Amino acid sequence: MIGRKVLRPFIHGAMWCALLNASGRLAAAQPAADSAPPPPGVNAALDAARAIRGQTLKVRLMTYGASDIVFERFGHDALAIRDTLTGQDYAYNWGMFDFEQPNFYTRFLTGETKYWMEPYATAEFNQEYVRRNRSIRVQELALSAVERAALLEFIVWNSAETNKYYRYDYYQDNCATRVRDALNRVLKGQLQAALDTGFTNLTWRSETERVTASNWPVYAGIELALGRNADQRLTQWKASFMPERLADAAATVILRNADGQRYRLVSRDSLVFEATRVPMPIDPPERLALAALTGLTLAGLIALLTDSRIRVLRGALIVLVTTWFVAGGVLGTALLLAGTATKHAPYMGSNTTLWQMHPILLFAALFVPVALARREATNSARALVAVTALFSVFGAVLQFVPMLSQRSGLVMAVAVPVHLAIAFAVLRMPVVMPRRRPVATS
Repeated sequence: MIGRKVLRPFIHGAMWCALLNASGRLAAAQPAADSAPPPPGVNAALDAARAIRGQTLKVRLMTYGASDIVFERFGHDALAIRDTLTGQDYAYNWGMFDFEQPNFYTRFLTGETKYWMEPYATAEFNQEYVRRNRSIRVQELALSAVERAALLEFIVWNSAETNKYYRYDYYQDNCATRVRDALNRVLKGQLQAALDTGFTNLTWRSETERVTASNWPVYAGIELALGRNADQRLTQWKASFMPERLADAAATVILRNADGQRYRLVSRDSLVFEATRVPMPIDPPERLALAALTGLTLAGLIALLTDSRIRVLRGALIVLVTTWFVAGGVLGTALLLAGTATKHAPYMGSNTTLWQMHPILLFAALFVPVALARREATNSARALVAVTALFSVFGAVLQFVPMLSQRSGLVMAVAVPVHLAIAFAVLRMPVVMPRRRPVATS
């Protein structure tokens, strides 16, 4: 995504007219404006016209490397189509969005983010990525003339004002999957057939961890937010939600033409600009030991402060426990809502993190700090810490049940020791005995 610059509307009309005027047969065979042009193999007359029009077209898959901005860490891609006859060369970009859209942040939180497709002059488009020090990989695609023309038809239709908007989905409907699906459409499903065969070791979680590893707040949020479904192993087809994975997969694809001859989808693969920033990690980081150390340190600190008679240290304990419960309760409430009432449910639902972070912690924030301040536990405080500790341990035990396990080891390594330490601190305090009313004697 490279800003808000938009080409003039005449580009759409000029390209569409050029396509229609390629031959009378093509113009006569065009579908209604509100429906997408048919893929190859549906209309013989249209394909005959495409065979003529497509002879001067060149199609390239453009893959752009990551930047340091968090929403650009996943990289980007586009389809560039050049007409060797007219010299027109445009990159079609499905990654357009605007922070200033009405209700953008509300839409983002609910999963209703609105994106759209826009064409740019390829040279200018690439120059923007060079200026921002983002690598550019260009792959020329060995599509037939019919397929090239059909692809241009579909893209021009898709770029029309009434067709260009879509609900963005980070994993299943983004700039990379839109490119992938457009290619698969003109290849009559051959691309999916080639990439959707076996499972890789990649998951939505592992890929997200990998690209956000250097941004600790985002990385931690991902660990909390993603549920069990994000741990499913992906085929190359599904893993191509990442632009670089799509480029790597495309480079290996071998297809068959109408005569049954085998050929490579990518006829030429080149890196036209290499960024000087640190390359993206190949694998997600291993941080379980660090998370366990953090959890045990917090638990040990709670244990030490619980026995302290120094007022300042007791105050620090109360602040620490209150912050833990409030933060955990707010996060748990947000996770519960996101996993049940938003479009993020496919990835944030079925989340075993809710055994560690949940709304009950907000009630604990009301009673437990008071008990710690008075050094006497009420029945409410004891019940709340017992429930949170049991929930936490139960959530950890679920990881040993294959159908219910989730790669949330980092969350549990921090949360379980802290919940147990707080429960231990409260449960060993003397219980406040309710005062009895004096009995009147006659």
